[in-house]
Amino acid sequence: MIGILASNASDPAGHHALAAVQRSVSATQVQAISRSLLRDMAPDIVVAVDTPDGWSADLIAWLRARPRKLIVFGNMPIALGDFLGYERADTVAQFAADLAAASRSEAAPSGAPRESAAVVRYSALAQTLGGQTWHRPFERFDFADEWNNLGFGAIRGDGSIWAVGKPVQVPAEAELAAVFVGGTRQFSYAALTDAGSSSVLWFNRPVGPCDSFEWRLVENFLSGYGADTLPCQPVLSELPWGYDAAITSRLDCDEGVESARPLWQAYRRLGVPFTLAVHTQNLNRPEQHDILRELVADRTQGAVLSHTATHAPNWGGTYDNAVAEGMQSAALLEAATGVPVRYAVSPFHQSPPYAMRGLADAGYEGCIGGIIRNDPEFLTARGGALAGMPAGFVAHSQQCMLHGDCMLNQGDPLAIFKQAFDYAYSTNTLFGYLDHPFSERYSYGWRDEAQRIDAHETLIAYIRSKAQKPLFLHEEAALDFLAFRSLAQVVGDGGEFRVLTPGAREAASATASTPLTLGVEFRGAHVPVQPGKAL
Repeated sequence: MIGILASNASDPAGHHALAAVQRSVSATQVQAISRSLLRDMAPDIVVAVDTPDGWSADLIAWLRARPRKLIVFGNMPIALGDFLGYERADTVAQFAADLAAASRSEAAPSGAPRESAAVVRYSALAQTLGGQTWHRPFERFDFADEWNNLGFGAIRGDGSIWAVGKPVQVPAEAELAAVFVGGTRQFSYAALTDAGSSSVLWFNRPVGPCDSFEWRLVENFLSGYGADTLPCQPVLSELPWGYDAAITSRLDCDEGVESARPLWQAYRRLGVPFTLAVHTQNLNRPEQHDILRELVADRTQGAVLSHTATHAPNWGGTYDNAVAEGMQSAALLEAATGVPVRYAVSPFHQSPPYAMRGLADAGYEGCIGGIIRNDPEFLTARGGALAGMPAGFVAHSQQCMLHGDCMLNQGDPLAIFKQAFDYAYSTNTLFGYLDHPFSERYSYGWRDEAQRIDAHETLIAYIRSKAQKPLFLHEEAALDFLAFRSLAQVVGDGGEFRVLTPGAREAASATASTPLTLGVEFRGAHVPVQPGKAL
């Protein structure tokens, strides 16, 4: 069991931290705990979220009692920092103002990315937790001031839960990552410290790295770090068992549908499943229907998702409008294809919380969206349940937009897309990317269909050259697996755990069924889940 420790003031960040940990270890293995529980009955793994300075003594006593693991997101309480050998720098108003400016990026022109002056750089110590010497800008764009094709969210400098915290310096041998501005090191961002018989992992941000591939460090700390002497927690892999990569892709049909046919034919030739997300005003033209019926005729290779009824920004701006958008779209698509629609793709990838609640209430089982510009709570390192959402509704962040506008003008045009897959591959992350069919009005930066098909084929060839056993999925199959994983339950404690997968009763729902097998990581081993058997 993992305890999430947050004060009243830090509850918003604690809300997201709890959901992020649950997405990795299952909902049954995480609970919010009170400060008083540290004195007697706290679990041996705790995540302390932006906790007050006055809580140091309780945390130190808890650490000293026996071998334990502590993860600290955000504020490092002063006395606890002293105990660990950390030094808090004096915070001045000018520094905060400078960092706020350095955290923002200018918009990206066509063919070249842009990033903020402030970046996080990881040291070689990150390899201890399965990481690399990563470079993460606070903010970066590949298209205008909206999309970050590398997938992670924004680290702000505005004092919010998404912002970097106060300047702290940790001992060099403990520093996992530091903040640099304009190439000059400023202060520590993450650290791994052994404290007596216990260990502490710290990220200088109230929500930690919950919106980035860096979350893999948290998972590895929980599941395997110090396995011989420290408590460990099973982590459910986001990759189906037996595969070293999982990839899903789609075309969002904003203005055209039938124009997707040449690319679909290329995907069929490559043996890669294909997905269309359809804005249903396109269905006013009967000539756009044939490809949809053909696509869903083979349910293993094709899928159709909702892309709303009117493609309204922010799902229409209200909960009621989101419900109406979702229900109208689902009805029209089912009428056109004969197949019920269970999943949606957000227009413009805008996915505000009220819209997700509206979709769930409209009967949808999940949604794809997420961009660095807005709705940071939707940008999750792992697919699954969002904070505050009911079980049975899953989200998946897919920010990698394979557009001609995002192809690099210098060097390898596909270098960013390859890097995005590399991040996913090295962190066991389900990788999703998107494009759009051409319309009479807009070609999304592609010169012609031949150039677009070549880019898609080249990226798929790169993925197949990098991964030993990649699994390509259409979006419905990918989300079905995420839904199945989100309903699995890790049970047990005291070093012995079992995984319970959704059983026969729940399997009557499509949400709880998948032909794929879950994998679980625990104490350095990665094995297939055998429901009910001890790990």
